Amino acid sequence: MNTIAKNKTIGNDVLARGSEIEGAQATNITRPLLKWAGGKTQLLGEIIPKIPKKYGRFIEPFFGGGAVFFAVHPTGGIIADSNPELVNLYRSVADDVDGVMAQLRRYENTEEVFYAARALDVTKLSNIEAAARTIFLNRTCFNGLYRVNKSGKFNVPFGRYKNPKILDEDALKAASELLSKTTIICGDYKTVLKENAQTGDFIFLDPPYLPVSEYADFKRYTKEQFYEEDHVE
Repeated sequence: MNTIAKNKTIGNDVLARGSEIEGAQATNITRPLLKWAGGKTQLLGEIIPKIPKKYGRFIEPFFGGGAVFFAVHPTGGIIADSNPELVNLYRSVADDVDGVMAQLRRYENTEEVFYAARALDVTKLSNIEAAARTIFLNRTCFNGLYRVNKSGKFNVPFGRYKNPKILDEDALKAASELLSKTTIICGDYKTVLKENAQTGDFIFLDPPYLPVSEYADFKRYTKEQFYEEDHVE
């Protein structure tokens, strides 16, 4: 199996903007749907040329914002994450992107709407309602962070941006086309790899970062955290 090492700083601030990345297998880069702590958009120009030209399937068990996946455009790939809200978002965009976009059109960029959306009980929403809520909160919360408390509740404050792009139709439609051809799994990375990885597959491992200080904690993407021993494992 081909594997890129976990969470190495691959290069400087190299962002490949436009329609092509040198050495990439894909010529059209789909924009990630979410801003994500530790996202690799800024490093695509360094990462893409290191991906083998030939491999079985593309497997990414710590999907997050999926910048590398959306740049490579793998056919028949497998993506996974342990965050059920994130997985629901991608499944909903794959299955009913028009429904997700219709829900997003209902949102306004106000503090009142933000906190009302944040307070919603996700378990009582339909899949497309929950997916639109995830996108809305990500686009309008402070610094685009995704963080939950010990109860699994999203707790990032309002971002006060003047004109965030809540509805990006082009990105959503392009993502839907790609995701509809992809296996999307909600699960632990070890189980995902054990049940799916085969010889010749390319596996991109990008687990949550270890915090550099007491206050720089970006590993709480679910109510179960990702610890140092998980990285060692």
